[in-house]
Amino acid sequence: MERVTADQAIDLLIASGVHVEVGGASRIDLLLDERLPVEMKVRQTPATPSQIARDIRQADGVQLLYVVPRLSPTLRRAAAERGFSVVAVEDGVVLIGGQEFRPMAPAATTPTLPKSSRRTPWGRFALMRALCRTPELRTQAQLAEEVGITQAAVSQSLSKLNDLVSRERSGWSAANVRTLADKFLAEYPGVGGIGVNWFALEPVNMQAATALKAGLEENAMLSGDVGADRIAPWRIPTKAIVYAAAGLDLAKAGFAHTTAESATLELRVPADPTLWLTASAYAGGQRPTTADPLIVAHDVLRTGGADADDAVEQVLNQLTREWSAR
Repeated sequence: MERVTADQAIDLLIASGVHVEVGGASRIDLLLDERLPVEMKVRQTPATPSQIARDIRQADGVQLLYVVPRLSPTLRRAAAERGFSVVAVEDGVVLIGGQEFRPMAPAATTPTLPKSSRRTPWGRFALMRALCRTPELRTQAQLAEEVGITQAAVSQSLSKLNDLVSRERSGWSAANVRTLADKFLAEYPGVGGIGVNWFALEPVNMQAATALKAGLEENAMLSGDVGADRIAPWRIPTKAIVYAAAGLDLAKAGFAHTTAESATLELRVPADPTLWLTASAYAGGQRPTTADPLIVAHDVLRTGGADADDAVEQVLNQLTREWSAR
């Protein structure tokens, strides 16, 4: 059975007529008669009464919204008694304030949660991307500053990379940039967080530029097909992926909510806190408008298509050339 995801919940809410604004990697506003801020909590199994009480305390004063596979009678009663909302993905049911909503159109999305329920080692994946940026030897302290984790965490991550990294007296580097890049792409679970799917008629690159402009205050940056088109043009982009620190109302720019299958643009508030740091490093310390090449390559594969592998190969070849030229 597939794991339920926050993305599936967003699609189901929108298909059920509930407008959504994303405020963070787990925080959204439900727009009905009035704005209702909620903290999303994705659970693959029913929450116990003690877990519900703890989750409500940790929701920091806003209403809790559970994303679960099925809506059990016990969970329905608890929602009524404790005043939280529920999105039951497999049942196609949404409960908000005692009201029940069901889809007016098909709702579907692509799961983006890690395959494992264990905590994702964002810092280790960021370190792999940092090591693929340049062959320059860097100390653990320098690497820690670049990816935003502690020196102890860098040391632990380097030990797990084994022969993929090389150590000399003056610092660390990737033993082979392509091998390390391939390992990252094979293991990275995705950025997580919350994604909202949009549709517009303009060419995808124009849509991406519009979203980028609209998201300046939220540090928006491009990934996937449009990011790859900036790094190593190969195929015509079919879908834009845009990361931002908070959600954007793209309806004002002519976009319409849709499902993942019909989307021409995915706007995502990621759970991975390292994306902007590694992107900035690849941009020479400047404010980035495109995610780093390995995140871009990962998202091209996630978007798919007959020539996705070829497009990724072009990005990785460019990464290797720049790494070797430094």
